[in-house]
Amino acid sequence: MKRLTLAEASAILIGTQIGAGVLGLPYALREAGFAGIAVIISVGFLTLLTALFVLELAVHRGGTMTSLARETLGKAGGWLMLASISVLSYGALIAYIAGSGDILSSLTGINGTIAAVIFWLVMSWVVFMGLKASGEAELALNFLLLGALAVAVVLMLPKVDPVNMTSVDPSAIVSGIGVAIFAYVSHMVVPEMYKGLGSAEKTKKAVLIGYLVPMGFYALFVLAFVGALGADTPQLATSALENYYGSLGKVLGLVLPLAAISTSYIGIGFAQMDNLREAFNLEKRTAWLLTVLPPLLIYFAGLKSFVSALWLAGTFGGLLYAGILPVAMYLRTRDVHPPKCVLIPHRIAYFAGALFLLVFIYSVASLV
Repeated sequence: MKRLTLAEASAILIGTQIGAGVLGLPYALREAGFAGIAVIISVGFLTLLTALFVLELAVHRGGTMTSLARETLGKAGGWLMLASISVLSYGALIAYIAGSGDILSSLTGINGTIAAVIFWLVMSWVVFMGLKASGEAELALNFLLLGALAVAVVLMLPKVDPVNMTSVDPSAIVSGIGVAIFAYVSHMVVPEMYKGLGSAEKTKKAVLIGYLVPMGFYALFVLAFVGALGADTPQLATSALENYYGSLGKVLGLVLPLAAISTSYIGIGFAQMDNLREAFNLEKRTAWLLTVLPPLLIYFAGLKSFVSALWLAGTFGGLLYAGILPVAMYLRTRDVHPPKCVLIPHRIAYFAGALFLLVFIYSVASLV
């Protein structure tokens, strides 16, 4: 197996994180003011911590997130991890269907629901046929998106009005946590990075770089758009560029996010299809149908909000997958084996797990 360099591994993690999810952050935190920046940074450090826990587990045991959960927490833990990944995947696919409908409707003028169905048909067929872009092309597209979003930040920063960042709605802070968690969930990449680098210390450095860079970018992105637009921030933040920069802003604000959503849909669709085939020993067509049909049905049932679907994915999938379960797995492993690369005191791990659990309980209670 060809070894990765530190730069390549860091780039893979950054590219995995900065995708379609970042587009919903400004809308989710539009009424949180400067506290929204604090949410992004706090969630970033907490998910960085649990990503390091996953690295420690990978060093001791190896394997995927599901197999690690099964080995450390038993069969119930393995099934719970699979369930959390499925919720995360389905929530993301719903968000991409909804977001594509909004984008295609803005670009072509056709009905948003019809546009969403067209997108679903094309992307789902690609998933079934197995026409996935190479890893290099995926990475290039992710960094093309990063470059385009960086240009968007530069264009919007001069229009920031500090007044838009001073009003704080506490409910917006809590509701934005789920979307923020979704923007950071890339823990499944960490075991693969360790395999590719062959060094725990190099992987630790790559994880630190891979989380700190998106953290800074997300904070700037929210500052630029919420600071400029305030409560009028749209669900797909970059779509507001058209109001300032005409057709050029429209292309930058809609076409590139559509490319990001398309790539994300294909990647997550493949991953979820493989998860179902492995977990239930399904043949390809059945696994494909179980992957692509539920998101479309839920979309038609009424969940047509891009940001609401991201919140669903981050809150009920991400909190388990990137928060509660990695903490439990790390504590269980540390009780058996001395740490090899992540020396985190028990009390900090317990504190992080308690925070994730409290947010999860509050989010469930808020639905009642």
